[in-house]
Amino acid sequence: MQADVVVVGGGPCGLLTALLLGRQGIDTVLLEKHPQILDHPKAMSVSARTAEIFRQIGLLDAVCGQPMAREVSVVSQWLKGGLNGQVLGQVALAGPDKRFSPCQAFHCPQPHVESVLRHALANTPQVRCLYGATVQSFTQDSDGVSVNHDINGTQAQITARYLVGADGDQSLVRRRLGIERDGPGELGRFLSVYFKADFGDALDGRLAYLSNVLGEDWFELFVAVNGKDQWLMHHYLEGDETANQYDEQTLVALIHKTSALPDTPIDILSVNPWVMSPAVAPRWQDKRVFLVGDAAARVSPAGGLGMNNGLQSAHNLAWKLAHVIDGHQTEALLQSYEAERLPAAQFTYENSSGNANEVFRIVMTALAGQWDEAQVLIEQSRRAGAGSGQDFGIVYDSGAVLPDGSHAQWPDDPVNDYIEQARPGHRAPLFDLTVDGQALNSIDLAGYRFVAWLGRDADVGVFKDICPHATTLVEGRDFVADSIDWKKRYGISSRGGVLVRPDGYVCARVAEQP
Repeated sequence: MQADVVVVGGGPCGLLTALLLGRQGIDTVLLEKHPQILDHPKAMSVSARTAEIFRQIGLLDAVCGQPMAREVSVVSQWLKGGLNGQVLGQVALAGPDKRFSPCQAFHCPQPHVESVLRHALANTPQVRCLYGATVQSFTQDSDGVSVNHDINGTQAQITARYLVGADGDQSLVRRRLGIERDGPGELGRFLSVYFKADFGDALDGRLAYLSNVLGEDWFELFVAVNGKDQWLMHHYLEGDETANQYDEQTLVALIHKTSALPDTPIDILSVNPWVMSPAVAPRWQDKRVFLVGDAAARVSPAGGLGMNNGLQSAHNLAWKLAHVIDGHQTEALLQSYEAERLPAAQFTYENSSGNANEVFRIVMTALAGQWDEAQVLIEQSRRAGAGSGQDFGIVYDSGAVLPDGSHAQWPDDPVNDYIEQARPGHRAPLFDLTVDGQALNSIDLAGYRFVAWLGRDADVGVFKDICPHATTLVEGRDFVADSIDWKKRYGISSRGGVLVRPDGYVCARVAEQP
């Protein structure tokens, strides 16, 4: 079998990579060892920036298609004594904020994200999905990559130009490349317990996405999966404890004790042991092989940033592979993937690690009996911030952007604050517009392609030498933007323009043509 690209791993990041490649006409093969989607939820949060990606490719409504059964107004809370215990602090769910994006963050279990992406791939003829396929080995040379795999007991080989390793934390692809990730090592071992329990009105209106529950000598984290009767509990394994010590009866008793709702029937659905060991690979490319998702960077789960970081990396990589394969760019473009996404992952790693350290401090302070001090730490939580900088403020500096001599503006708090700007290397500001009387957003008109946004008096060929295949959109001819001065937001005149990459980042800007 032959292909342009082989993607190893069919989690969210591998699925999105394959889908984006296929939609650009790239012959792609996806290899995933699990025949079916695993029901056990892992990642639960879709950020506003990731929501933009789903909107860009027409899948946002489908991904949002599993809303919470009950209205949730609290993102996270700290409770003493049980799920209906004393409230020590809460972080309210932010209301709609349309300043920077038409999209909002939302809660969505990973299995549903995977289901939507698998369905989209089933309707993408350029992608062949081989579920139940286990990769045995691969080799690469100057011409391409050969991947040996097993599917249903039959050995087979695929040759391709490139290989993308999206095969998770224990990535075979990364290990075969000899790439060791950098990190602090094991920070804790946990049991993720997926269970059904209809706590209902017993919660006394205290339903939150995340509930950090403290006792005098214990701590448990509960995650609302569907807002009704599906939950996750993350239980810390102390010392030399093992997962085998927690049978169903023990887990039910633990849930009854820590929820403080002992009369509620509990049905254990699945148990998944996991280790908190955040780490970032120092190299994301080895010749014709690329790493994406947890294979490249695993961040602390505190803050729900991991899946988002991986999906945004897939979004960055796919258009670059496609443009090289199609002959629009040389292979030098591919070096910009690591140059851009590795620093972004390191920023996310540090942010999520800070979140985790904050949680640990609060827990240890409370377990030491210093409840008043713990409450002060909760009130001062950095996690209560907007997170706009993390979401929209990632800046790229690579050969895939052309500096225009302008200087960046940097916020005091790069995690929570965001200064919108259209410098090359920054996320292109979004704006509302009208096309043939239809109200849209610039993200809807752009699609996953290069777009030259031009003022009404600009030369339509201003970016032809840079990107001759870009779609040119001229104000007044192709769209109207009456509700906002989009040119001021982009720092251009009516004779200027910006070239925006498929991943929504500004590639080049001409403020004013002579």
